[in-house]
Amino acid sequence: MSDRAPGNVGAKRLVGAAGLGVLVSGLVVNVYLAVVARALPPAEYATFGSFWALALVLGFGAFLPLEQELARRLPLPGDRRALLRAASGAAAVLAGIALVVLGAALPVVSRALEDNVSVLVALAALCVVSGGQFLVRGTLIGTDRLVRHAAVMVLDAVLRLGLAVAVFVVGGEDAAAFCWALVAAIALAHVPQLPGAWRRAVAWGRPVVGRPVPAPTTRGLTRAALPLLVGSACAQLLLNGLPVLVVAQAADGQEIAAAGVFVAAFTLAKAPLSMVVPLQSAVVPTLTRLIAQGRRREVLVLLVKGAAVLVGLAAVAVPLAWWIGPAIVTLIFGPDYTIGGLDLALIICGVLAHIGLVVITQVHVARGRHVDVALSWMAGLAGAGLTFWLVPGVILSGEVAFLVGSVVGAAASSTILAVSRRRSTREDTL
Repeated sequence: MSDRAPGNVGAKRLVGAAGLGVLVSGLVVNVYLAVVARALPPAEYATFGSFWALALVLGFGAFLPLEQELARRLPLPGDRRALLRAASGAAAVLAGIALVVLGAALPVVSRALEDNVSVLVALAALCVVSGGQFLVRGTLIGTDRLVRHAAVMVLDAVLRLGLAVAVFVVGGEDAAAFCWALVAAIALAHVPQLPGAWRRAVAWGRPVVGRPVPAPTTRGLTRAALPLLVGSACAQLLLNGLPVLVVAQAADGQEIAAAGVFVAAFTLAKAPLSMVVPLQSAVVPTLTRLIAQGRRREVLVLLVKGAAVLVGLAAVAVPLAWWIGPAIVTLIFGPDYTIGGLDLALIICGVLAHIGLVVITQVHVARGRHVDVALSWMAGLAGAGLTFWLVPGVILSGEVAFLVGSVVGAAASSTILAVSRRRSTREDTL
């Protein structure tokens, strides 16, 4: 084991390694989703797609704040053993919250899952497994082990694909088998990593110089993560809750096959987000250093450049999605999956707006303005919910709601950032 302390490795190399891991794992996961779609008829894939979306809401959405807090706190001097114990308690609390939310939403969730009890139990098991998953991820990021973090993400994706292929080969045509295979892959990829990651984190701990600081507690860690939890939950509901609502509404209107096609196309179109979203915790430290050094103008320039890139991508991607997108969906998922060009163009616009929203909220995280993160995502979710209610047509309402919600969230987040920046400039002048 290397005795090199965290922080001695170049930030660009570490973030680059994390980005490569996310890219490779994202590609493998999209192959995995295509395998599942090939194995299941559209109606069954609608059930799996709902499970996939709910897994991201209850897994990624609930536990991302824990990863972010570990990534922020572990590099600081202090009692890491106490911090990791507190993180374990916080993981249990978050798992309990996820299960309570699942129970409260059971009527809608059951309809979206076609009243499949096995799939519902798999979803509850995933809420528990996700605690270990994000404990590992947060510990690796917080100790600058982003190369190992990338390797674990790739391992997770490969296991998902391997188990899905195994289920496909034995002739599995039930969504439940693929759902349980996903839970097993996450557990096998992450849980065995936890003891070693914690041992290295404790060994690399730095003593506090000067006045002692209170030992971290489960209550304190959970309280600090709550605003991020609100934002993360709203983010996942905006990104992954809409497909669940579409499937649930389609089940009532006997449009379940069309909903399955929508879920497949939506999953494919938002593939770039599967590569952008997991990098949130990795880029926050770099933004934090720029802001702490008073280099806020550089952060603003990065945001402007990012906006210009997104506009350029939209000018190219939207016409392409309209023109050849339907043929690509059919090629990847099979002849039963046909969707219109306008549908794909709307989804692509929403994806690009969503990327902008993700980037801007990470600036709020780096500034320590966790409440602003929550407000941004709440505005986006509210806009999406109102749009879904107003727009007629089950499929169209889901597409337009995602686009409007992402745009509203990005606009709200940008406005909050601009107002707070003007206020900071005025206070510096006084």
